[in-house]
Amino acid sequence: MAISHDSLPRSQFNQFSVNQLQQSAFPEFLRESLSRAGLLGDWFSWHEPEEVPEPFRELLIHEMDMTSTLERYHGEQMILEVLADGQADGYYFREVILRGGETGRAAEFGLIEIEVSQFPEDLHEAILSGRKPLGGIMNESGMIYESQPLGYFSVARGKLPTKLCALGNGDTFYGRYNQLVRADGSCLARILEIIPRSSDS
Repeated sequence: MAISHDSLPRSQFNQFSVNQLQQSAFPEFLRESLSRAGLLGDWFSWHEPEEVPEPFRELLIHEMDMTSTLERYHGEQMILEVLADGQADGYYFREVILRGGETGRAAEFGLIEIEVSQFPEDLHEAILSGRKPLGGIMNESGMIYESQPLGYFSVARGKLPTKLCALGNGDTFYGRYNQLVRADGSCLARILEIIPRSSDS
């Protein structure tokens, strides 16, 4: 029997597979965050991992957090630019651009829903302050977690809102829908990650 993503609560969605996600548009709860960001789920085309071209494949097809992946690839620390943030239904959401700390080059757009209550209390202030990328906070704290990509997509540059002009030129960008989970399987964060053509160095 087909699974309706719209009926799945956030706490259960991490139990389902890449193929199940790719069979339909984003689940209803993620479409809420997409709408706030000026994005529509219909703009995204889903791909198998082997269909993602380089350099996007190197940056997306892995089970690591994106912050450390981008820092290794670009050879510089990532800093956080928060475009918008807020709280809804018990989670904290924000739209961000990760930039190179030295070059200022945009390396990623991220749309993230963070289950702050799932994190140790001493990390809450750092998460909510918006001063550092979530991956950096988690890695520095020594927190044990896993990155579990649920699907890979492409999106036409012309579909993206003007606030994402920092992502640069190119007809098509690629990205992934990822989640960060604790060892017990509970979801820490759901992240839509878009990599700009500027990553092709």
